[in-house]
Amino acid sequence: MRASLAEAVWTVAQRFPTGVSVVTAGAGDTARGATVSTFCFLSREPALVSICLRRGSWVLDLIRDHGAFTVNVLSSDQESVARRFASRSRGADQFDGVGWTPDEAGVPRLSDTVCWLHCRTHDVIAAGDHELVVATVAGLGEGRARTPLLYFAGALHRGTIESEDT
Repeated sequence: MRASLAEAVWTVAQRFPTGVSVVTAGAGDTARGATVSTFCFLSREPALVSICLRRGSWVLDLIRDHGAFTVNVLSSDQESVARRFASRSRGADQFDGVGWTPDEAGVPRLSDTVCWLHCRTHDVIAAGDHELVVATVAGLGEGRARTPLLYFAGALHRGTIESEDT
């Protein structure tokens, strides 16, 4: 019964459209990234966000070690980037062929995104087979892209929503 409830919950969860982000952490040869659709703004004051990462992921380990990460909100043209960072088999070559610049601590910020947020870890909470990372926003910026990449019904979709300032 429990397995079928878990499957039903996952099926329903996939019916909720979300934006797609790549969370990057570490620096230099240790930098890694992971595609997430579980990025959320938690609080305006103080400015807090959250992400969920699979327990045991390299990116989660880097966040624990360094206490910082970047959320890169992907544009509709970055489906290949989302797929690249969704692969668990990639190692140090994750960033090969992907445009990025390091922040002052060396954490990669991806190019051509809708926006990005540099975050400092506030708390990490165990939650089933994932961990919820709550973080303070330490810096942010808007990219040139205006149309987001979306995740819905188990697939990536080019967003049809454009920001009003285009």
